[in-house]
Amino acid sequence: MSEKSQTNEALQSASARDRRVLELCEQVLEIEQRLIPTGLHVFGRVAEEAANVDMLRMVASFDRPESGARALPDLVAEGLGFGPYAQLLEASKQSVLRLKERERVDEVVQAAIELFVNAREEASCTWLEETARVKREESRPIFSLLSKILEQLSENQELESLSRALRGEYIESGPGADIVQNPEILPTGRNTHAVNPYTVPSEIAYARAEGTVNRLLERHLREHGRYPNAMALVLWGLDNIKTQGEGVAQALWLLGVRPSRDAMNRATNIEVIPLERLRRPRIDVVMTVSGIFRDLFGATMNLLDKAVRAVALLDEPLEMNYVRRNIEEQMRADACAFDEAALRVFSNAPGNYGTNVNFMVMDSQWEQDSALGDLFVTRKCFAYGRDAKGNAVEGREARRAMERALTRVEAAYQNIDTFEIGITDVDHYFEYLGGISKAVEKRARVRPAIYLSDSLSADHKIRSLEETVRLETRAKTLNPKWYEGMLKHGFRGVAEIENHISNTFGWSATADAVEDWVYTEVAKTFVLDEEMLDRLRNLNPHSARSLVGRLLEAQGRGFWKADANVLEKLREIFAGLEDQLEGIV
Repeated sequence: MSEKSQTNEALQSASARDRRVLELCEQVLEIEQRLIPTGLHVFGRVAEEAANVDMLRMVASFDRPESGARALPDLVAEGLGFGPYAQLLEASKQSVLRLKERERVDEVVQAAIELFVNAREEASCTWLEETARVKREESRPIFSLLSKILEQLSENQELESLSRALRGEYIESGPGADIVQNPEILPTGRNTHAVNPYTVPSEIAYARAEGTVNRLLERHLREHGRYPNAMALVLWGLDNIKTQGEGVAQALWLLGVRPSRDAMNRATNIEVIPLERLRRPRIDVVMTVSGIFRDLFGATMNLLDKAVRAVALLDEPLEMNYVRRNIEEQMRADACAFDEAALRVFSNAPGNYGTNVNFMVMDSQWEQDSALGDLFVTRKCFAYGRDAKGNAVEGREARRAMERALTRVEAAYQNIDTFEIGITDVDHYFEYLGGISKAVEKRARVRPAIYLSDSLSADHKIRSLEETVRLETRAKTLNPKWYEGMLKHGFRGVAEIENHISNTFGWSATADAVEDWVYTEVAKTFVLDEEMLDRLRNLNPHSARSLVGRLLEAQGRGFWKADANVLEKLREIFAGLEDQLEGIV
């Protein structure tokens, strides 16, 4: 090999190493900056000061136009001469210099929030002006908002409101969301109200959805070399209440339409976005909505159905209109009418809720993987919308239509709208997103790409399911900051740890999305560590046994390749826990 070739090879190797280091740094920063619950909420008790610092930092990380406040990271980045923070975030993934600049901004923001909590508004404004050249008049609005939030966080009206409710007295209402999304939810202890369903999606939700959808489609295009022929979307009622319809807006953007509002600001119709403006094909969407969404957003389901039908009737090239192409193919293949082929909004039968996939997984009541997907379709194959004559379709069973639509799905997607609840916190995520993915896998004969969007991150990050499982495992399940916070709650805390591990197992069952190391590290952290095992056993032997049993089930079903000695130790521990529960000394 010539000297020049050796030099080029060395440079390429160094460049690859630098890229890898930057990728690892990005992952570490992602975990470090994530808002991690350090315990369960105790009814009637205010949060600890350390938790308030993290919460206020996240609130300050977003523009708050309703308060005339700009995001603190933007103010600091611009004050230090680094440009907009969003651009710095993107550039830091490719440049060591820009990564150091980003770290500097994050350090200043963190220090400013800590100073604010201890010394309040004026001291923080002064320090930022001296440290990062942020003018007082620019930082004061965000600190004024934080002052109001901190005051409200130091009060808790939950017990008083409960007492008043039991006496039949009036309880003041407030919006429902989390603090980062909408600080107006404070103070706690109020009744929550929803939104006017006719205004969904709001203009703000629709504007935010464009960036998320663009990133989602760009990622699929980058990884698969094409846009998805069809996507399966999961829409939940409470999430769309909290975001004023962000999930709905994403569905409309995928179809390439915008809501049209009447004189009363009701989104009752749709307007087609020209292909010249869209600059990509219209994506076919199969929407599975929760029972709560069905009950609360009947008008919205009609809007989504109307959008699908309008797009299917456009006179556009088939290669730019996947909705029209797929519906026409289905009409030819099944000799069915347009009304049947165009069904895309599915939920439970009227009065029913849930998919029951979570119960089947948690109770270990399945033999073949396909049973999970079949159950999902059985529970969610009821169509909603209107036919060509304007007659309402209210929960008509349409299993054949749903299954035909799922055969064309190449990606499944759900929006995560809160920092407080992730995909391993509750079983509903794998129940819905995992369930529909398993249903697609059987009918399309290939596992779909599965994505989740973090719409509360500064850059609307799109993650694969595997990336999200890894992130939540490192940020919560295996993070001492998280599990020690849970263990402070004794019996209930151990149950919460076991719940996380069982929900992680749910992603193995429905999507095979959990890597071996996750189960290995869970075993090392909670079971093979004798001191930790004693803590779990003494606080909650029932959940400790369930945790060990879930690890054994993961191995038994082929989700985890455990070492023989580890497996033997787990069986021994499981037997010991069973003896303890049965009172055998």
